[in-house]
This record gives sequence, structure tokens and C-alpha cells, in this order.
Amino acid sequence: MAKTTLTRKEFEKLFLPFNEKGKQIWVITKVKELPVKIVNMALQLAELDFIRYIRISNNSLAASTENYPNRPKVPVTHMNHPTAVGIQILYNVEYKYIDFFDINSPVKGNGSKMVAAVLKGFPKDWKAAVVLDWSGGFWDKMEEKHPECDWML
Repeated sequence: MAKTTLTRKEFEKLFLPFNEKGKQIWVITKVKELPVKIVNMALQLAELDFIRYIRISNNSLAASTENYPNRPKVPVTHMNHPTAVGIQILYNVEYKYIDFFDINSPVKGNGSKMVAAVLKGFPKDWKAAVVLDWSGGFWDKMEEKHPECDWML
């Protein structure tokens, strides 16, 4: 049976090559294990050339080009930020869903690249949700582009 979680030592080893190349993948201290699915999402986001900062907690993953100035381990993801390209997803392993909570991209095309990175290898038994859609059609396009996902829009 395939492993479903990784220990802190295991996921830190996977994140190390990215951290050594100047990216920051940070997992809050109280997290001792992470689901393999979430680790894979973080790695896929880290592979995007424009993502520099990733923060993972026990129920969220955030990635961005920028951190908040006074909070060096918190990626900027909020909508309509003038310069930051970022995404935040909330996740629940027990109920098998992710919620695209925040996404921002002043650079055309980077939003769909982040969504594609999150959904790459997305488990068939999980759902992808967008609870509040203020995008003016972005998520409808993502649903069309990723029909393999079970969407809740």
C-alpha cells in the first residue's frame, strides 16, 4: 500500500533542494506529518519559476512571489494585490477536498499555471472547491481546462 503521509524529516528532505536554490518552503513547527498529496502540490508549485515562497500549515498551503514585509514567512496571496502572484488553498484530508481560497495574478497566465500545478496528479476521489468566486469567469475556464477534477463551484 502506498504511503499517504510523510514525516517532517521526510518532507524537509524533499524541500531542501528548493530551499538551497533560494526558494523558501516553510512548514509551521506544530506540523509533524503532511499528506503526500499536499507535499506534491507544494513541490509542483515550487517548480514554477515565479514562485519564491511557500508556507504549509495543518490545513492550508500558500505560495507566492512575495512575503508580507513584516511577516517573512507568510506569502502574499490576497486578491487584487498590485504585484504579488500567489495562491492559497485550504485542505481537509478527512473530507478529501481542497478549497481555492485566494488567488492573485497581475501577470496574465500565471493564475492558470498555479491552478495546473495544484491539480497535477490530483486524486480522483478528492474534490476541488471555489467557495467564493469573484473572478468574472476564471474558475469556469479552469473547470473546462481540468475536466478530470470533481469541481464544486
